[in-house]
Amino acid sequence: MKRILKIVLGLVILLVAVVVFAIEPIAKWAIESEGSKQVGAKVEVDSVDIKFYPTHVALNGLTVANPKEPMRNLMQSEKVSADVDIKALLKKQVIADQVLLSGLQMHTQRSTPGTLDGSMPPPKPEQKEGLPSIELPDASAIMDEEKAIVQAEVEEIEAGFKAIQNRWEEKSQNMPEEAQVEEYKQRWEELKEQNMVVRLQGAKELRDDIKAELKQYKSFNKDLQADIAEVQALAKRAANLPKAQSQRIASKYGLDQGTDGMLRFLLGDDATAMVQSGLTLYKQTMAELSKPPAEPEPSTEGGELPVNILIREILIDGYQMVGEEKLAYSGEIRDVTDNQDYWNKPITMAIKGGMAEKSQLLIDGVFDQRDDILKSVLTMGLEQLSLNGVALSQNPALPLTLEQGIADIAANFSIEGDSLSGSIDGLVNQVKLLVANAAEGNPTMQRLASALEGVNQLVMDLNVKGSVDDPIIRLKSNLDRILGDVLGEELKGRVDELKVELQDKLQSQYGDQLASLQQKKDILGQYSQLLGDREAALQAVMKEML
Repeated sequence: MKRILKIVLGLVILLVAVVVFAIEPIAKWAIESEGSKQVGAKVEVDSVDIKFYPTHVALNGLTVANPKEPMRNLMQSEKVSADVDIKALLKKQVIADQVLLSGLQMHTQRSTPGTLDGSMPPPKPEQKEGLPSIELPDASAIMDEEKAIVQAEVEEIEAGFKAIQNRWEEKSQNMPEEAQVEEYKQRWEELKEQNMVVRLQGAKELRDDIKAELKQYKSFNKDLQADIAEVQALAKRAANLPKAQSQRIASKYGLDQGTDGMLRFLLGDDATAMVQSGLTLYKQTMAELSKPPAEPEPSTEGGELPVNILIREILIDGYQMVGEEKLAYSGEIRDVTDNQDYWNKPITMAIKGGMAEKSQLLIDGVFDQRDDILKSVLTMGLEQLSLNGVALSQNPALPLTLEQGIADIAANFSIEGDSLSGSIDGLVNQVKLLVANAAEGNPTMQRLASALEGVNQLVMDLNVKGSVDDPIIRLKSNLDRILGDVLGEELKGRVDELKVELQDKLQSQYGDQLASLQQKKDILGQYSQLLGDREAALQAVMKEML
């Protein structure tokens, strides 16, 4: 028996040792595995520290890859730590008074791709000869990306026709029948054989019945005219779809701005990538908080809280490299929960920072979901920020660097549900632009380099609208005129060609379907004729009675 007890005790000790020493690797695996599924890109942690009584959890070296830009991170941090409620954690609830998020950086470069399978993203198209850094998107690639939106538009038009047709098939069942008109005629013929008193009394009753029928016809006609107008609008919408959609796509990709949007082409996607990255991060972090409860809220009996996430404050510190300078910041996010009715107050964010211990950065945010629709307002201000060595364009044909400048930037974003609007206004004074190694033998590039080197002030205006998933971003600046003077006509010709190509592709893919929809513009003709004939017959009876 002693030997058996010793063996059992040894096994228990071994089991405890395995659990204690293996729990952190297991937690690391679970966080990386589940996090990657949620984000759709790699979530990686260097190590996990767990202590019990009180329960303290720390994630060291956390990186979250950007699913839309595999060679960049949405965010990375040196450490995320918190004292958590172990009982709540076992119930998949995250409850903590304070979370520390240290060494945070956003939109950082990766050395390996962040795709789930580790595959490299497709290489960027090689720079074409001609314009220095204007790479217009490929029409076929655009169509592939926009196919779902265009198809949804076609299906919406088709559904509109079908709804109207079904409505009138049902209405036709309630229309007065032709036999009713014949009955009125027969009643009048019989009344004409009666004496005057009976004929007058019967004629009054007959007129009242016919007037009631005509009133019903008037109501039908009113509805019919409204639906005919809607049918005509749907047919026109189908006819104009290729042109309208090509214009929408052109607007989305900044191709409708002419020479007003030249800076966007010069910067390529770098300027808009930051906005896209921020929206992706917003979607990833706020997704769980904006979901309606999938199940009834847990009972509050026994001390249980009706939340899955409840954090009183998240303390943040980090930095962002801006050219050759480090912009440090710190702040807090308060009252984080997926059930804002519990505290009856929104999530708030306040961050400040600057360079060389100067207070230059202020960020304020409010995220309110107390009306079941997440409403977010974010404002940012940067004042007198010293910029040095900021790469504006790394295109080998015309590499453009902001060698120095003093910037004032104001940003405002508003998101309600999925609807997005926002702007970033930037003014950079004491500007010195450096155009390095402009290609020799290319007069266009040489003229651009010369024009840009004379700029001493940079004014930029970026506007965003649309949705979080499908933002439309426009970027304009005082450089547009300079660039437009040199590149305008050549660019305009290429943009016009691309827009025509887009319209032709839309017509090719959807032309037959749209033509079929346009033919439906007369689907209500039979009902219009039917109502007209029967109303005329009733009017004829009334006239004869007079």
